[in-house]
Amino acid sequence: MATQVTLPYFAPADTLPAPLPTVAEIMAVEQKLQTYGTGGVVRVGEHFVVKYGQNIHLQEGENMLFVAQSTSVPVPTVYALFHDELTDWNFIVQEYVPGVNLMTVWHKLDEPARDAIIIQLKRNMDELRSLPSPGYYGGIWGQVTREYYISGGGITKASTPKNIVKQMATDADWVDAMLAAANRIEPISEERFAYTYRMFHGTFCGLGDPVFTHGDLDRYNMMLRPDGTVVIFDWEYAGWYPPYWESGTTQLWRDKEDGFHRYVPRFLDEYPAQIGWLINFRMWVVWGGHQL
Repeated sequence: MATQVTLPYFAPADTLPAPLPTVAEIMAVEQKLQTYGTGGVVRVGEHFVVKYGQNIHLQEGENMLFVAQSTSVPVPTVYALFHDELTDWNFIVQEYVPGVNLMTVWHKLDEPARDAIIIQLKRNMDELRSLPSPGYYGGIWGQVTREYYISGGGITKASTPKNIVKQMATDADWVDAMLAAANRIEPISEERFAYTYRMFHGTFCGLGDPVFTHGDLDRYNMMLRPDGTVVIFDWEYAGWYPPYWESGTTQLWRDKEDGFHRYVPRFLDEYPAQIGWLINFRMWVVWGGHQL
């Protein structure tokens, strides 16, 4: 059974492949694998990858620890989660995973190699979605929801701050949070809101208990190890969400030209009616209420 760790968290010394890097050593790395404002993701030495910055949440590392404790789903090992007072930044120190990013090699793989990957994803998603529901919608251990759009990550107006969304008791509360997030970004008329409220509640409610959801399950968040194992990373948006959410975020706003969408139904249920209204939701958040 998974247990919530106390922050700051440091893995036992005898489980480390090498001494943990210091903040100074992390900051000295000039080449970033990814950039997040003034922070980013860097490789430090042979064994570690560190994700750090002002907008990095330690909850992402807690998500990975939860998955590692609760399932056999391959995730990078988390070695440290801490806040540095001097920089006022959060740091997630994790395992360096050798291999290739699945997004970069998918188009080169033959059908048997793709089948092997999809079989793994099916097994992993089934295991995640079979975890007992905690009876609420939101972040791990009752924490706030970090889901990209509901928390305001899809905001395009710099003047609109991100939203803090606490745990929700019902799927209707989740739908209300969707509506509130979108209408906060781009308010619509009372009549348009009334229509959308009715459609959203009629479409998104009554589909089952919340399931543990990655929230950004695309190939660029998967690493293919040399032995063929698929390791899933970037768990920053994960939490207990409605059963249709994973499928929607996995394929809704992804490029369809390379045909990966044909494989998604093999490891996730599709929920086509819900995806139709999720398109509506994203248009509202990103391009404005005039699209409704």
